[in-house]
Order: sequence, then C-alpha cells, then structure tokens
Amino acid sequence: MKKFSWVIFFVFFSFKMDHSNLFYCGPGEFHMESPVRNRISMTGSFGELRNNHFHAGTDIRSLTGVGGDDLLAVAQGFVSRIVIDADNYGKSLFVQHPQGYTTMYAHINHFRPDIEARIKTEQYKHKSFELDLKFQPNELIVNSGDLLAYMGNTGSSRGAHLHFELRRTGTDEVLDPVTFGLPVEDDISPSIKRIKVYGFDGEGITTSEKIYSPSQLSKTILVPGDVMALGINALDRSDHSWNWVGIKTIKVLVDSQMIYFLSLDHWSLEDTKYINAHIDYKNKMASKGQFHRCFKLLGNKLSLYKTIENNGLYYIGDSLLHRVQLIVGDAKQNESKVEFNIQKVNYTTPVKKNENSQKLVFDQEHILESESVKFDIPQGCFYENLCCTLDSCKNSLPIAYSDWFGIKPNNDPIHKPYKIAIKPTKSIPERLMSKCYIACKQGSKYISTGGNWEGEYLVSEFKKLGTFSIQVDTIPPTIIPYTFRSNMPKNKFMSFGLYDNIISLGTAREIQYNAYIDGQWILMEHDAKTRSIKHYFEDELSPGKHELLITAIDDRGNKREFNSTFYR
Repeated sequence: MKKFSWVIFFVFFSFKMDHSNLFYCGPGEFHMESPVRNRISMTGSFGELRNNHFHAGTDIRSLTGVGGDDLLAVAQGFVSRIVIDADNYGKSLFVQHPQGYTTMYAHINHFRPDIEARIKTEQYKHKSFELDLKFQPNELIVNSGDLLAYMGNTGSSRGAHLHFELRRTGTDEVLDPVTFGLPVEDDISPSIKRIKVYGFDGEGITTSEKIYSPSQLSKTILVPGDVMALGINALDRSDHSWNWVGIKTIKVLVDSQMIYFLSLDHWSLEDTKYINAHIDYKNKMASKGQFHRCFKLLGNKLSLYKTIENNGLYYIGDSLLHRVQLIVGDAKQNESKVEFNIQKVNYTTPVKKNENSQKLVFDQEHILESESVKFDIPQGCFYENLCCTLDSCKNSLPIAYSDWFGIKPNNDPIHKPYKIAIKPTKSIPERLMSKCYIACKQGSKYISTGGNWEGEYLVSEFKKLGTFSIQVDTIPPTIIPYTFRSNMPKNKFMSFGLYDNIISLGTAREIQYNAYIDGQWILMEHDAKTRSIKHYFEDELSPGKHELLITAIDDRGNKREFNSTFYR
C-alpha cells in the first residue's frame, strides 16, 4: 500500500472585491425599505448555521432591548397570512408583494389594533390560541412604511428581536433580504477562526482529521492522505452590532483551480435539514465548534454549491507542493482569505471493523432487528454509508417494561424519521397498556417519542439516534398558579405554569389544555419556552365571583384539573 501525507504553509489577509454577479437577485424590480424605524443592528444573518437548519432570515435587534419596536411594511402589498404558534416563529405575519415575493415577520409581541382584534375573534371562534389564518388580497392592503405589528420575543426566540424573511410567493424558497436592499451597513470582513484538514485514503477511509488556528498554521504541518478536503469555522460581523453572525460564501482553489464554491443565496425550506450533511456534525456534537464542510457527502442534496469538483475532494497524485486558497465572504462582498501549501507524506490507514456490524447504504432501506426490537430505516435516512450494530442492555427502572435498545454508533445525523418497534420483555398490566410510550434516554432525562401498539410491538418514530425502551407514564401534567389570586379586582392578567414530567418529541403530542371562566372558554396565550399560559382579562367580565377551570392532558391521556374561585 502506498503511504503519503502533506505539509501546510499559512498566509492570512482580508480584502473587499466586487462580486455582484455572484448573488441571486431575482428579476430586479423588487426593492425593500427597512422593516424598523431605527438603524438596523443585525444579530443573525441569512444562512447562518443553526441546529438542524440554516437560518432562513435576518435577525434585527430591538432598540429598547425588551421589544415593542414598530414593525413596518417594507413595500406595497397585502397581509396574506398570520400564524400563531406557542413555539417556533411564535406570532408571525406574512405580506405578499405584487412582484412575486413575500416578506415574513416573526416573534411578534402583538399586532396593530385592527389585526389584533381580527385574530382574537378567530381564536375564540376556533377555541384555540394557535391559528393559521389566510387573507384575501383586498382585506389588509399595506403600503411601504405602514405599521404592521410590534417586535417581541414569542415562540422559540431567546430575546426580543425581529426575525425577517424574504420568500418567493407560492413556494418555500427563502432568499437573502440583504441582496434585495435590506439596509444593513457592513464594511467588516469575515473572520476565519479555524481550519480543519481531512485526509482520506483511496477508498475514502479517514486517515487524519486535525483542526488548526491561524497561528498554528504559520509552521509546516504534516498531515496524511491520498485525498485532501477542508472544513472551515468562520464568522462575520456587521456595523452597529457586536454579535457574531454567519458567512455567505466559501471558495476553495487548489493550484488556482476552483474545486468548491458555496453561496448561501437561496434554498428550499424543505431542504434545510441537509445542514447536518453540510456541517461536520460529529465535530459539533463533540462541542468542538461548527465547521462548514468544503466537500459534499453522498446523501447531501443541497443545491447551494455553485462549483464542486469531485465533491470537493482533491486527489494529491504526487509528493509536490500544491497551493490552496480558501476565501470566505459576506452578503456585502467583504472577503477574507487564507493560503497554504499541501504535500503528501507517509500514512497508515486505521483498521477498526466490528465483525457483527451491518453496512447501511445511505440510499437504500434497511431493517435492523433482533428478537425484541426492530429499527426500520427508510431510504435517505443517512447522508453517507455507515457500519452499525444493534446494542442492548438491561433496564432496571420500575417504570420500564423492556431492555434498552439502540444503534451504535449513535452520533450520526438523521435526515428523516425512522420507525422503532419494541416488544415488552416483561408482562404489562392491562390498565397500563395505554400509558406505555417509547422513551429515548438523553443523559439523565427521558424523552417520550410516543407510541402505538401494533400487535406485540409498541411502535413510534424518531428523528435522532439514541437508546430506547418501553416505559409507562401515569403522572398527569402540573398546573402552577403564578399570578392567580382569589381577589383580582384590578389585575390585567393571570398566568400559570404548565409542566409535564416528560418531554414530548417525535410522534408524542404536547400537553393539550383548555381554560374556562363560568363555563365559557377563554383564551390562554401559550409560551412553550417558559412553559406558561396567560389570560388577559376582558372588559366584559363583570365584577363579583367567578369560577375558573383549567384542564391539561398529556400524550398518554393523564389529566389534571385546576378549579378555583376568584373575585373581580
């Protein structure tokens, strides 16, 4: 077997170039004004690397720090849709524009009065806090600069800001708002934090992975491999903001020939989870940082790569020096570059093979099973071919009715749900059959993936590898009064905590709740991140004694009621 490796020499500098032709600008007739009254301070950029998705918009900081900032229409159009969600985007509003684009405002605190009244009417009509409302073109017409709503912190937001998106109408394609004129000031070049150099043998087996800071690359570095690929950890900043945000473009050239060109201009929201194929997922899960792969895995279907020769892999066919350039850029065409040399030297291919392992081909369906468990893995579940084994161990918990089962290794990303079917390893009382769920162990916590009985097996689906077991849940949710008092003559609202003993993911439902005053359904605003519900008192509620009832039911049908009397 031939044995090779290589050497690296490092140079770093920053510059700004005119690459306006690199960005997808659409027809050109659509231009937007600012969605806020103050100068934009950007806290998150389009295409930024996030958990399980590319950031699909631009985040804009609240001038006050607590929200309430006016949110304005960026161009003529009409309000086409409003979504109210306890999680994710929270309260969001969509404006459809005649040029074929739609803008979206997310994490809204509340809407302007006429829209707010319309939403509340629909919530009481459907007896639901969460809504998805569609509007006709003649219902809520807006012009550029018109007030729409007020900035907030609803949904999965972790601080008051506007998440602003631009979409192509009628599709789930998102585009960079900065490219369409969103007035973000930025003269700051990106910062290349770290570079990861991968070595592979001729069969694609990894021979080396090593991370370098710019200062470490000032000396010659020997790295093994017939084939070389790169990863990069790079961030950016814009004027008027201290937040680190993401980069937009990455180019890799070897001996002046471009082998890789990533441009985060636009993509389909349906494809956003392919981010886990784009990044070095295992590096992230090991808390070693977010790295863009400058090469493409077999199961990666993203169309973000403008140039990708040999999937971004460079075959080093000799022992000569080869010059590498790595260039990163932002939406304002500020760029930074590193240059270094590579050279092969001797290496040894690691041999680690488990004779009991099963090869899983990424574009085929597979079933891994034993006497008491079956994992049904659909085509396209993984991003690359893997060698896996079934793993099991005893579960001594009193609420458990099976052993623990899993697929090893369990640190690979999953693109789509796979089916888990587990047979009990001990008898389950009939009264507990409906309380059984498939638990996924996450450290010291247990996540419910739900589950339905199919013959002898309890079956659910999940989107992450892990260790699974049949357990029972007989504990109802907890309702905790926060601001509720028996005497509330002038209180503007009452709030409650809404907790369950188990986190619900996969096919498991979140807590279902309802609230009533004197037998009449009332609106409770739900905030999933704080696990709380809140009711704002209506002017119509008469003074005197009132009866409050709150019901909460978890995924396994366990029910809790909160009954109390209060006075207005």
